Amino acid sequence: MSTLPGARAEPNERAAPTPATAAHPRALIPRPERVTLAATAPAIDELFAFMRDAERRFATLRMRIVDRRETAAGPRTSTIELWLRHPERAKVITTTEGEDGRPVYEVWLSDGEHVRTYDAATRVTTLRLHRHIPEGIDDPDLPATSRVYAPVTELPMESLPEAFVHPQGLTRNVLASGPVALVGQATIAGREALLLEARHPRASHRENDRADRSILVGVDRATGVVMLLEERTGDAVARRAEVTYLEPDAPIADDVFTVHVPADAKRIF
Repeated sequence: MSTLPGARAEPNERAAPTPATAAHPRALIPRPERVTLAATAPAIDELFAFMRDAERRFATLRMRIVDRRETAAGPRTSTIELWLRHPERAKVITTTEGEDGRPVYEVWLSDGEHVRTYDAATRVTTLRLHRHIPEGIDDPDLPATSRVYAPVTELPMESLPEAFVHPQGLTRNVLASGPVALVGQATIAGREALLLEARHPRASHRENDRADRSILVGVDRATGVVMLLEERTGDAVARRAEVTYLEPDAPIADDVFTVHVPADAKRIF
C-alpha cells in the first residue's frame, strides 16, 4: 500500500530521489560487525551484538507487524506497515480500529531531513525537521553502557518498528536488565527465529511491574531483526507484537515515499 484512500498528493510531498536510487545503497551502509551467526546456538552477548547491526544486513526492508494488546477497554489490534530504504528513507503506516469500528490510520514519513505525518482520525498533518540523535553519543571511546546506536535510517522514536529494526535499546535497556536465556526456536513469517526469554526485566511507565512479568522475543536468525515481542504477566499475555511479513532487500518504488493528504486536512506546524 503506497497511497492513502480518499486523498491527493501535494506537490511538495513527494520526497526527492536520493543517491540510493541511482547507485546500489549497500555502498552507503556500514558493514555489520558480525555478518552471520554460527550454526550452533549463540551466546547471549553474541546474539545481542548480532542484533545491534540488524539494519546493516539489507539495503531495503518491507515489514508488517500485527500488534495485539489487552487494555482496560478490551482487546486492541494495530497493523503497522514499514517501507525502509537506506539511507534515511522510511514510511510507517499504523492502522487501528476506530470507535465506530472502521479502520483509521496514521502515517509517518521521513527523508532524513524532514518528517511529515498525517492522522486520519483527526485529519491533522504536520511537517517538521527531523530530530536526529546528538552527535558523539556513539563514540567508541565511551563506555559500552553509555554508547547509543547511530542508525543508518532513523524510525519513529519509541515505536515497534524502531525496536524491531534497531534492537540495541531493547536488548540493553530491557532484556539485559533481568535474567535472560535462549529458550528455543520457532518459525515466524516463514523465517527461522531464535527465542529469548527475559524474566522480570526492568520496566518503566508501567503499573504492573511485577515479579512474574516476563518478555519473550523472537529474533530473525538471518538478519537480527526482532520478529516477536510478547509481554506476559504470569501466564496471561498482555501484548503480542508479531511480524507477519518480512522481506529484506525488497523492491520499493520511489512513489512509496509519498504522503497523500486530503485537501481539507488541518496543518498545525
